[in-house]
Amino acid sequence: MEVSIDTRRAVLDAALACFTELGYEQTTIAVIRQRSRVSNGALFHRFHTKEAIADALYVEAMASFQEGLWELLRRRPRSLRAAVRGTISHQLSWIEAHQDRARFLYMRGHLDWDSPAGAELAELNRNLAGAYRDWMAPLVQDGEIRPMSMLMLTAIVSGPVHAIARRWLAGHASSPLQAYVDELVDAACAALSGTLARSRPRPHSLSSHGRIRLELLADDGSVIADGEATAELLPARAGTAA
Repeated sequence: MEVSIDTRRAVLDAALACFTELGYEQTTIAVIRQRSRVSNGALFHRFHTKEAIADALYVEAMASFQEGLWELLRRRPRSLRAAVRGTISHQLSWIEAHQDRARFLYMRGHLDWDSPAGAELAELNRNLAGAYRDWMAPLVQDGEIRPMSMLMLTAIVSGPVHAIARRWLAGHASSPLQAYVDELVDAACAALSGTLARSRPRPHSLSSHGRIRLELLADDGSVIADGEATAELLPARAGTAA
């Protein structure tokens, strides 16, 4: 058993290095085997294809990331802001500490949900989502969080983090990732607790031409002459009195 565990670890570590250095498409299972220094028999006993290696690496990375979220929920954050801050801070810290794993996750994108690894990850995600829903329920009932799906909640909290992390991993952002925590938390909390935006009525479209009636008045207010004219209409400039 010990040899089997060492073989699996050697293969996954070698695969991660190859995927991040060479790219997924350019990495072959032969290259992984050579870098891991395991025999063909040992490698194919554990993994039949390169895709199986990548899938195992993906699930392992996601499970590692989710461990920190489970620890946060076990501490039972007392407010929306505490939970959002804990979630975002952990996400950024994990990416800083596991840069190659994070690069691989972004590069791979997602798993085939019909594969065994996809089913395993779906189960991990369901369990974590259920724990978050249980924690959120009293806050939703009290109106601190407006009702929404877990898909929307995840997009609101994690979407901007992913955008910044991708740029940081690519070397396009020089500040430490934790420097972005406060602004990310502010934005997420405002979106999760704010009221839904109401649709604004569309302004009536103005015709480009119109008819104007003119009257010429005497000093005593009597009408001396009147008439009509056609004029071109232009939108009022900002700051101009109506």
